[in-house]
Amino acid sequence: MRNTSDSHPLPRWQAEKEWAEPPIPWNELVARWNQSRDLLEEKLRNFPLEDLAKQVPGRSYPYETMLEGIVQHAIYHAGQIAMVLSMLRSRSL
Repeated sequence: MRNTSDSHPLPRWQAEKEWAEPPIPWNELVARWNQSRDLLEEKLRNFPLEDLAKQVPGRSYPYETMLEGIVQHAIYHAGQIAMVLSMLRSRSL
């Protein structure tokens, strides 16, 4: 998780930096996914409700919008993973 503030806003997204990492072994990828999911859950549970309406530093929307987007993004990728696993399992039958 990135910490942001008015003096340290969220940086602009740069696709070429996000995709620079080499392929990751499946077990490590699953471990990273689980760790990321657990960290997200912890951050959401501990996020101060009074801060939901505050604007995200460096962005034009509130934390509530950002957090909803993060959760939807995680659900989307979980669905992708489930679909690929289902396809792989059906091939091995």
